[in-house]
Amino acid sequence: MQNLSLMSLAIYMRSRQRLIWIGVLTASLTLPIGCRKPEIRVYDVPKDASAAARPLAQPATPNPLVPPVAWTPAPAWQELEPTQFRKGNYLFTEQEDSVEITVTSFPGSTGGMLANVNRWLRQAALPEITEAELADLVVESQLTPSIQAYTVDLKASEATPDSSRIFAAVVPFQGQSWFFKMSGPFAAVESQIPAFQTMVNGLSFGNAAEQASASPKAESDQQLAFRTPEGWTQSQGSSMRIASLSIEKEGLPPADFSIIAFPGDTGGVAANVNRWRRQIGLSDWTAEEVIAAAKTLETEAGLDFLIFDLKSETDGEQTVGDERILAAILEYSGKSWFFKLRGDALLLDTQQNKFRGLLQSVHFDHEGHSH
Repeated sequence: MQNLSLMSLAIYMRSRQRLIWIGVLTASLTLPIGCRKPEIRVYDVPKDASAAARPLAQPATPNPLVPPVAWTPAPAWQELEPTQFRKGNYLFTEQEDSVEITVTSFPGSTGGMLANVNRWLRQAALPEITEAELADLVVESQLTPSIQAYTVDLKASEATPDSSRIFAAVVPFQGQSWFFKMSGPFAAVESQIPAFQTMVNGLSFGNAAEQASASPKAESDQQLAFRTPEGWTQSQGSSMRIASLSIEKEGLPPADFSIIAFPGDTGGVAANVNRWRRQIGLSDWTAEEVIAAAKTLETEAGLDFLIFDLKSETDGEQTVGDERILAAILEYSGKSWFFKLRGDALLLDTQQNKFRGLLQSVHFDHEGHSH
């Protein structure tokens, strides 16, 4: 069964006439130089305030006369012949150890961030990770005003000098995912991380500067903003969380709200919904059940959310600690934005309207714009 994309599911929910399957997925790990957490502005918005609708960002059209991405390998790396897929192919040797450095690119996402990380973990004979673990592993940064970067360092928790290690970066650019990957023994890879970072930090992106100057307010210059519901307070979260809030009620464990964004569709709507269901002990839904459960919300800012209410529906279903998840997915500016509220089912029952109210308040401000 193919993965459902957010846009195809939204089209289905609107028309109820036909189902569109999209098999294009988006990969998403990239190396950041000058790492920083995504900026966010949270403030109270007057009830009558609204943001103008903004269309989804479209991939830029590559200029055939300008190389899309160019890089400079470290002098110590031996350049090998390119292959059918490898645009860059290098080898670093130190005594008996060797490190392989490759550069590849593919259209779209090639499965999403979690799928690519787990593929690399399997290559290194390391255990796969969950979505929650991924959020703690990936670091995001801004390479240029319009190009974001993500990086991941895959290694054993109790590594030895000979343990396998992969240091990888993925840079989405002009509708392509560029993968910069270094693999080899732990100590040898460690010695080349500074050179690898220098290479990625020095990437040049064809006519990106010209495109940025032609668009005075690009989508990437925008910041997420929303109104925090009454009674929701800021809390500690992982480095990948754009926002983290907590809801407390006497006699019940606190509920946790988070906002996370990844490039592309991260595997599709059904994959993400079923991952959340497994987190609270529910069985997977079929693609048809995902479609039937999806609710749509169009905001005054012109944003389209898919909303899911994940909880025990029958006596035969049992969640972990009677938990429930309210989740919303937004596709905007080439990213999937995940808004998730998880907690006790009784507590979330009292917070449904506040959750929808937060979604209604979501909009994207241009950097430097003030209300």
